Amino acid sequence: MNKNTIADKIDSLVLYSGLAKNKIFSALKYLAQGKTEYACDMIVSLVNTAEERGLSGNIFKGYILHMLLRDQNAFSLMCENHANVKGSTLYELAKADIESVKQIAELDLAKAFPEIPALKAVTEYKPVNDAFGGGELPEDFTVDDVIAFNEKYGCGDISVYRAFRYNSKKSRLTGVAHPDKITFDDLFGYESQIKQLKDNTKAFLKGYDANNVLLVGARGTGKSSSVKALVNLYFDDGLRLLEITKEQIALLPEIMGNLRARGRKFIVFIDDLSFDENEIEYKYMKSLLEGGSEGKPDNVLFYATSNRRHIIQEKWNDRGEGTSREAEVHTADTLNEKLSLSDRFGITITFGKPTPKQYVDIVKGIARSKGLELPEDVLEREALSWELRQKGRSGRTAKQFVNHMIWKENDK
Repeated sequence: MNKNTIADKIDSLVLYSGLAKNKIFSALKYLAQGKTEYACDMIVSLVNTAEERGLSGNIFKGYILHMLLRDQNAFSLMCENHANVKGSTLYELAKADIESVKQIAELDLAKAFPEIPALKAVTEYKPVNDAFGGGELPEDFTVDDVIAFNEKYGCGDISVYRAFRYNSKKSRLTGVAHPDKITFDDLFGYESQIKQLKDNTKAFLKGYDANNVLLVGARGTGKSSSVKALVNLYFDDGLRLLEITKEQIALLPEIMGNLRARGRKFIVFIDDLSFDENEIEYKYMKSLLEGGSEGKPDNVLFYATSNRRHIIQEKWNDRGEGTSREAEVHTADTLNEKLSLSDRFGITITFGKPTPKQYVDIVKGIARSKGLELPEDVLEREALSWELRQKGRSGRTAKQFVNHMIWKENDK
């Protein structure tokens, strides 16, 4: 393809017309029109993307194919949901678009624009960190290869990010660029709790009716870390994590609308969930969990952590005053209402405060994983002394202690 047909190819895109609005495609059209001043902008954009994602070699081609795979449109959403698109009009439109994008990607920039020598750099690029990986297209790809990618990884931001937050102002998911990399190999001392959490999540991913989960227990015992480790373990199986704040619970119907159409499984995660007696946001969540007029989508589960088993603060005056029938009715109604939210979580997993022996075992496990070599009696003595001076026994305290000892040993 020569530069005279570049604009025609870009303008011919139908399902993938969103790519035509991309800054690289726009700059390419201007270059084809002789506006060489846009070359600098295109090169800088490609270089920044290459360093961010670890693209190497022909980063012009790599960038275009990266954008093609992750474009969110009617066709790619159908593929994400494993719809049988072959033989449909969508398939034929997508096939034509993908062929046009392929031809654009194969363009030899150095030959097409010999008057701009700097363009050669983007065809032989060596990034500082060559870390980009997974799920790219074969050299001679077809529309079926794009379908396979979207079926496995999804489309749009879903194909790139594993963890999300909810942007209330824009009413959409926002990918977390640097999610917590915690894995279950980093967690010690709660094997039975973690197994229960994994088993429920695996059932969810396999299409069974899994349970919403409430993780309760003392601070620093690994409740939140266990949930975040799930998405690092099961990302390739289609799991994504959406963390929302307590204040966003009122937006759950809107959030569910965003998730319902997606072909991935979502854990909606609320960390440190609790309500004071005058807060009513819990009613939105209770309604959704018990199946209101618009129930929870099949591709969504709720996981929450709390220091309170019953989530909602209970005061002594909730138990009623006096012995009248009216007081007894009030007491029962108030308590039932406040306990009903925690009952909507089918599984409650308790992360108890470790005993001194369990705490020492956690310390030893973390020390082994981080290569800290100390005599066991010294490690135990120092660990128990540390927790007395700090914030008590927990997995978090154990990790902080090991980090301190690594520094201490290496700084001698």
